[in-house]
Amino acid sequence: MSTASPASPPENGFQVALRKFEARLTPDERARCKVTTLDELKNVVLAIQDKQRKRREMINMRRIRGFLEAMEQFGKVIEVFTNTSEMVAFVWGPMKLLLLASFPTNKDATASCWMESLDALLDAYETIARNLPIFEGYQEQFRGNKRVQVVLESIWSSVLVFHLQALRIFDQHLLKQLFRSLWKDFKSRFNHLISDITQQKSTLESHVNQIHIQHYESDRLKMLAEFEHAQEKRAADKYMFVQQWINPESCIEYHEVHISVRQEQHKDTGHWLGDWILSNEHVRAWMVPGVPRASFLWINAIPGAGKSVLASVIIEDIKQKGLGPVAYFYCHHQDPNRRTFGSIAKGLLSQLIAQQRHLVPYYHDEAITSGEVSLQSQKRYRKPFKHMLQNITKAFLVIDGLDECPEKERIQFLDFLSETVSLCDNTQPGKVRVLVLSRDEPDLRKRLMIGLMAQLGRADFQGDITIYVKHRAERIYTKFSDHGLTIQDKEYIESHVLDMTEEMFLYAKLVMENLEGQPTIDHLRRELEPHRFPKGLGQAYSRTLDRIRNNPHPNDAAMAHRILSLMICCMRPLRWREIQAAISLNLETRTVESTRRTAVHIAEVCGSLIVQLQGDRIEFVHTTAVGYILEDGYISQFSADRAMASLCLLYLDFPCFAEDCSDDQRAQRVAEGCYSFQDYAIAHWPDHVSAVANRVDSTIPSQQPETPFRLEEDWMFDALLYFGFRYQVDIETATPTSAGSSPMPPGLAKFDTPRFSVLICLLWNHVRSVRARTGDSRDKVSLPSLENTLKANRQALEAVWGERSARSRRVVTIYGEKWFKCRQLSCYYFHEGFPSDTLRKDHYSRHDRPFRCEDEGCPGSIAGFASLNELEKHKRNMHPGFDRLSSTFARLKKGQGGNGREPKYPCPRPGCTQKFETRVDCRGHLMSHIQRILPKP
Repeated sequence: MSTASPASPPENGFQVALRKFEARLTPDERARCKVTTLDELKNVVLAIQDKQRKRREMINMRRIRGFLEAMEQFGKVIEVFTNTSEMVAFVWGPMKLLLLASFPTNKDATASCWMESLDALLDAYETIARNLPIFEGYQEQFRGNKRVQVVLESIWSSVLVFHLQALRIFDQHLLKQLFRSLWKDFKSRFNHLISDITQQKSTLESHVNQIHIQHYESDRLKMLAEFEHAQEKRAADKYMFVQQWINPESCIEYHEVHISVRQEQHKDTGHWLGDWILSNEHVRAWMVPGVPRASFLWINAIPGAGKSVLASVIIEDIKQKGLGPVAYFYCHHQDPNRRTFGSIAKGLLSQLIAQQRHLVPYYHDEAITSGEVSLQSQKRYRKPFKHMLQNITKAFLVIDGLDECPEKERIQFLDFLSETVSLCDNTQPGKVRVLVLSRDEPDLRKRLMIGLMAQLGRADFQGDITIYVKHRAERIYTKFSDHGLTIQDKEYIESHVLDMTEEMFLYAKLVMENLEGQPTIDHLRRELEPHRFPKGLGQAYSRTLDRIRNNPHPNDAAMAHRILSLMICCMRPLRWREIQAAISLNLETRTVESTRRTAVHIAEVCGSLIVQLQGDRIEFVHTTAVGYILEDGYISQFSADRAMASLCLLYLDFPCFAEDCSDDQRAQRVAEGCYSFQDYAIAHWPDHVSAVANRVDSTIPSQQPETPFRLEEDWMFDALLYFGFRYQVDIETATPTSAGSSPMPPGLAKFDTPRFSVLICLLWNHVRSVRARTGDSRDKVSLPSLENTLKANRQALEAVWGERSARSRRVVTIYGEKWFKCRQLSCYYFHEGFPSDTLRKDHYSRHDRPFRCEDEGCPGSIAGFASLNELEKHKRNMHPGFDRLSSTFARLKKGQGGNGREPKYPCPRPGCTQKFETRVDCRGHLMSHIQRILPKP
């Protein structure tokens, strides 16, 4: 009969702490720590000291001695409780790793690469040693004392925690650039560790007080929990500060749209759209866990093929397999915030920081010293993005639609990325991998041929398209089978659509949705006639537009035309509530009429041409849609620009923008939704007037619906006059004389009548001066009376905040949930807003006093300073020597034949031969002469 093996004894606190510590080490760190001895560690210290001596860069290495002696004694104490002497190797091992990481191994490294980090580390060990209790001679007294054991276990845990956190700082690839920020952020946690060790020391030394020891652990755990909570809040605040500074254009909503498309397709057909791309040999070669064949992968295909969905498939696969941090960006040519080098870099950087939270202190320091409310200058976003890529262990970057960016922007981005990835490959091949999806453009081909290339064609997309078409054909058959549609008709639809799709999934989507949307089988059969069946993507768009034109409900057709016109010419993506506000404006009665708002979903009005994103944003289904709508003649660019310009100008002349409105009138107009379009109109009316002025277009849109919503050409003349008369005094005073006068541009020349020529010319010169503004001046509303009105209107809206009433709920549907808007026009938060006034005030302080002190305990880190000079003066007066983490031995001056600088500031005192490197040192020396000649009291 077999006997059960004896149960192993339960782990004590020393072993539990060590097990947790080992679990958070890398396999390499764990292996190296286990075999490190005290003698090996001492040899490393001696080797570092010898190199310092040869370089004439000695620092006080003796500071480590106290810690080594204390840990040697502590190891003997631990042996009493654990019956093993091997545990202390996990003190010597991390120390060895930290010392090697803080000291350069290459001959070319200078003191700046290591002096601060090594010096700070030695200071830390000296501080810990100074606060540790005396262990020598107490081994036997500690044996069997469970309460004392708890205190000793806490000290052991604190030492391990220190080493773990220090290792995570010192294993950064860019230690020179990141160390100061990361160590400064760690100091608060380190100080807490020291405080904890000091308290443990005090408790241990007074262990005779049994009651104190009995309650010590619960008090300590409570204190630790409070500290951790404060640390988490502090870290979260820093992270939010950094993200507001970067101010990235979010791509999550676009990514989620593609994911939802795949999920819906899988729900309907059981097939995961786009999964085949993961079997592509080039994609697999790029995603291998080891070193890839190339760091760049370029997937190219024709527009409308479905590249964005493929991008989402690859992104999700990287996440699910845990291959490494992944950041992505979906470019869009119609959105100015999604088509530039800066917007891509900031979007990718923001996502990587979210996955590398330990680097937040570095980026927080970059933010508070930048002097920028949001990251704008190219130099500013190049540096942090480059440092992130160089420091990160591994990263996957996915950029979809790069061809939609202007050629100059995408060339700058790829050149920067190629240079940075090349630097990374020199140290660790394949650690940063870049996937670009686009159409085949010459400039992209030239720069992306350095890596792998997957050129996709019809055969690649055919499987997805076939499954989709068969599924939609089945739905069409279900809809019309009772009205005479046969199986043969269904099969004809399938085969005919598949024959025409080539490799464009978008074509299949537009055609099948158009066929399914037909009201009768007679309309359906007419669409299937050979001469009407769309050939190519352009005709597919045209059939969708025809269905909108021929809508049996004229008001729906007019509404769709109005919405598409607004979307074509808008200067930024509009939200659905802003579109609702625009179509509710009655330009004849100069009122906002809520009854004009559409009660149906935008998809029912505009069909498959648009998509609604998370956050109420409306965009076209594809970037090709705008071009085809204009080419079809359904809307002309000139008519759309003219309509939007007229809308903005006339709207700003509405009675609700009168300066003499009473508070009650404003409150009533807030409830009526009168101000739901003001953010867009005030920010962009000069842009739309300029667009009309500089464009000549004689195209007459074909078959436009005649409705009250249509803005006739005559509205532009009325808009110029009404707006010009309303704000004439402001325009005259706000337009600088240096702006001069220019010839009337072609788009406004037809309105230049003798009677109103002066007024229109004055308005045009004002528009020119506004658009030419730079710096802070571009952030102010150009017309003083309009600026005052905007402020009053917003105050009336904010007064509703906090109410819990039907009125406040209705106001939320009209204005959204973020009512506290920034006052500066070019700021993202001018239209985005904040959910509370407190957050807006914090944001204003970044505008008004953008330079922050780096010392987190200083009031200047919160209040800030208006200029860099003020900040530097504050640091000199309040934090002298703050930039140095700790004192070091002064370096010996080199002789004339060396590389040292010759002091250039001689003492002006006759007879004194001393010279100084800085003017400040010279002045300080001069004061010593003055003090000596003062009479004695």
